[in-house]
Amino acid sequence: MVSLFPPALFVLACVLGLLGVDPPGKATDPGLDDTLLLWTLYLSIGWAGIGAGLAHTAFARSTAASIGWESNGFQYEVGFADLATGVAAIYAVHAGSEDAWVAIAIAGGLFRVLAGVNHIRGIVKEKNYAPGNSLILVANFGPPVVLLVTLLATGIL
Repeated sequence: MVSLFPPALFVLACVLGLLGVDPPGKATDPGLDDTLLLWTLYLSIGWAGIGAGLAHTAFARSTAASIGWESNGFQYEVGFADLATGVAAIYAVHAGSEDAWVAIAIAGGLFRVLAGVNHIRGIVKEKNYAPGNSLILVANFGPPVVLLVTLLATGIL
């Protein structure tokens, strides 16, 4: 089920970060905050974005159905935005630049929060409790919160 992929990657990012598993793109000895930040960027924004991008484009009809939507041209634009932020996040992690981390955390985090607000609107107004519209809230709000907290904790922000 496509709707489980982004929340599962968020949970995996948190587990790897909290266990102190060395993240990709960081050769020096990262602290817990850096580790959690990079795993969240890499998995929750990067690979989840690429997966969502593919889901909203290559599998548009089934993805829309899992969200409780009808497939339309705008869905492809969501997929393109997901794909773009996903690729940028993976690049930022491997680039090792704190400025790149902040930039993609803002772009990816804001995109996900606003998408989450739209999903909540669907739940409240349309009683849309489809898994793709409700379970995705974990991936819409969890990564931006972790990114904000870790960017503040590391002193990068």
